[in-house]
Amino acid sequence: MSTSLKEEFKLFKFGVGHDSPILFITSQWNCSSSIYLLWRLFWLLWHVGWVVASPVVMVLYQSDSPEEGAKWLIYLTHTTLLLTAITSTLDFLTVFFLSYTRRGRATLSSWNHEKSVTGPPLKEDIIFHGEFTVLSGLEPGTTPWYVKLTWFLYGVIGSSNILVTIMYWAVVFDGNVEAVDVIINSVNSFFIISNGLVTAMPVRILHFLYPVLYGAAYFIFTYIYYAAGGTNILNLDIIYSALDWNHAYPTVLGVVIGVLVCAPIAHLGLFALYTFRIFLFSKIHSGNFKLSSELDSHQHIAGSSRQPTTLEINLELGGVEHKGKATQETKSETGL
Repeated sequence: MSTSLKEEFKLFKFGVGHDSPILFITSQWNCSSSIYLLWRLFWLLWHVGWVVASPVVMVLYQSDSPEEGAKWLIYLTHTTLLLTAITSTLDFLTVFFLSYTRRGRATLSSWNHEKSVTGPPLKEDIIFHGEFTVLSGLEPGTTPWYVKLTWFLYGVIGSSNILVTIMYWAVVFDGNVEAVDVIINSVNSFFIISNGLVTAMPVRILHFLYPVLYGAAYFIFTYIYYAAGGTNILNLDIIYSALDWNHAYPTVLGVVIGVLVCAPIAHLGLFALYTFRIFLFSKIHSGNFKLSSELDSHQHIAGSSRQPTTLEINLELGGVEHKGKATQETKSETGL
């Protein structure tokens, strides 16, 4: 692994600014905007649907009174599901706005013009050529607030959903199969992994801080809730059996391990998934070289297989960058 991975640990990488905001509304695999929008719409409807169905099931089959339904929000599974639904909604609206509205298309045009005329060519953060190298010199550019918020929320829900699934099946599940609980504690991780393979959205290592803060905030809430005399849906003074503030020492130890160890490790797993996605794309479409052009960024953004006719190919061989020109024959020239 190249030592240039150190670039991922620069302080500005804690933030949510990016030189290529168009990566946040496109697929890694160059599918049409309509298909990608349908992908976003499906997950919006899925998560919003379960946010509605899950508390209804709790009130009807698990609680003694409708008022008990408010306790739906005390469970980490449910708060994470709600946050995931909010993220999916914002993601869909962002893609729709920027792809299908006049003002949104103007914004995309502005991004493309800025990058093709006044700025450096758009490049993916990670390029594979035997080993992977994190490119240097990528400072955060002008990124709309809603794109920043979407990226931040994905940073929160990514490893959080993975850990919710692990916690449910390793700790909470007692052998009694509740269809709703099984679904929302399984498909959540499938969504995170599959979406991580589909979208062109990058992952930064230092964004591990977001799920750490989310986990810390939740566990602080559980202690305050316990101290105030709160109870779970069964009227017990615990939310989870593994989170019993009546026994402070093992609970605090488990919380510290979960927040400071498990959350960062899970986030690193998502970063590994991200690098695998880029590696896979580079092997399928880009070979062992990176492409740059002064044409429209739709033609050279990371994850695009649409290559311009004339390309500047930067071959990195043994750490030395060589520049050359290559001409891609058109169908009319090749007769294909």
